[in-house]
Amino acid sequence: MDKPVRTRESGFFVAGYEVRTSLALEQNPQTAKIPALWEKIERGELELLIPKRLAKGKPFGVYYNYAPAGSFSVLLGYQVMGQDDVPPGLSGLNVPGGWYLMFTAPGASPARVAQTWQHIRAYFAQSGAPQRAYTFDYEVYENSQRVSIFVAIR
Repeated sequence: MDKPVRTRESGFFVAGYEVRTSLALEQNPQTAKIPALWEKIERGELELLIPKRLAKGKPFGVYYNYAPAGSFSVLLGYQVMGQDDVPPGLSGLNVPGGWYLMFTAPGASPARVAQTWQHIRAYFAQSGAPQRAYTFDYEVYENSQRVSIFVAIR
């Protein structure tokens, strides 16, 4: 894995499916909630519901609303202009701009992305690493060979 790149990102808006989960729930296939969201994406259901997608139709996974007990919210969807482009029954989220470390996952399979998140957690556990903000982190699925993961820093 490449060394992370510090970057200042602009804010954007995402519309899609939302769940509340935790790392413990996601590590158990019986309780994981995120794979069911991906199944909907892979079937093309969300693309049909959001005709005004931006960012060339790339899927985004946004992690936010972190709690001290380890739970967090996930919104899996597509970038749109704003709240007016969020169809009924879907959630919308404004991801603010700020400083991030960008990590690159070598492949877009769930196993590769999970492995990259393990690397990210280990990176931030190192002495001298920047401090995570635990505000908004997000994944941009560039293609089947690359996922960019942006982790908010203080």
